[in-house]
Amino acid sequence: MNKNIFITGGTSGIGKSLILEFAKKNYNIFFTYFKNNREARLILKNLQNLDVRHSCVKMDLTKIKSIENAFKTFKKKFKRLDIFINNASPKIERQNFLKIKNLNVEKKINGLLVGNILTLKNALHLIVKNKTSSVIINISSYAAISGGKNIHLYAAAKSALNTLSTALSKDSFNKHLKIVSLVPRRIDTPTFRKNNNIKNLAAFNAFKKKNKIKSIKTSSEFANFIYKKVIKGTSSNNKPIVYFDSV
Repeated sequence: MNKNIFITGGTSGIGKSLILEFAKKNYNIFFTYFKNNREARLILKNLQNLDVRHSCVKMDLTKIKSIENAFKTFKKKFKRLDIFINNASPKIERQNFLKIKNLNVEKKINGLLVGNILTLKNALHLIVKNKTSSVIINISSYAAISGGKNIHLYAAAKSALNTLSTALSKDSFNKHLKIVSLVPRRIDTPTFRKNNNIKNLAAFNAFKKKNKIKSIKTSSEFANFIYKKVIKGTSSNNKPIVYFDSV
């Protein structure tokens, strides 16, 4: 019987690659999206060519009801949750910290942090009863370690989620459950290119040369790492924080 995987933020970059990687490995796929309904439908159409169950639902991280509805929909369609990958995040907005309006701080943190905490909590409720190997993965960011220019709230939220993953991994929920926060750095996604003003191949190669990087991993390579090393392997050595970097 195929295992069920729930992936948030599945319509671009890492999320899309995760869907393809696990679908090819015969996992039943359930994913969320925020605005890109067209891409979500295209992904579902492509999944029809594979012998896996598949479905998706729109989810807004700033709305509790939307999060709860996503998990209710999953439970109704799939019932059992084997792997949960928390990948969704609101769009990164670079802004001088002192220019962020006080009223907007709470709004931004609700999506960046509170929404993701609630998704992890809902996933844990579903997965904790399993009597076989299960995994919860939080996709973090290197910004949680090093910060980043004018992305203070994003960095703070990712750092908090790392700490939450560490804390949860120490709780005795289920001896078969692994909880990991995965910290990627320099993965070639549309967001990575936009954040680093990389508009073409020449700019991409110039970025690598400037930063003395031999190669930058693709989102497909990252998805493969998650499957082989985190899900199937023991690269984490049961540590709650796992790092992935280009060389």
